[in-house]
Amino acid sequence: MAASTVHIDEMILAQLAGGDRRILSLVVSIRNVLNRSGSVKGDLSAMVKSALRKLVAAGQVVDVDGVYSLTSVKQSQAGVSSHP
Repeated sequence: MAASTVHIDEMILAQLAGGDRRILSLVVSIRNVLNRSGSVKGDLSAMVKSALRKLVAAGQVVDVDGVYSLTSVKQSQAGVSSHP
């Protein structure tokens, strides 16, 4: 079974709760999670990029020069403190 877009969105948000990440780091960590469940099908890099664009457009994720992080609202919901 292929990972749904919603599932990938949730995995991205969970990864970003741990701190800022670049796209390659996100793709690798999501691929590792999906490999354990045996549900990697298709171009995961394209799926992650698409999900990131959607999350940025929704205001849940911020992209600063290719480094993705949660918005301050999402960080407080996730229990992550922002660094000044």
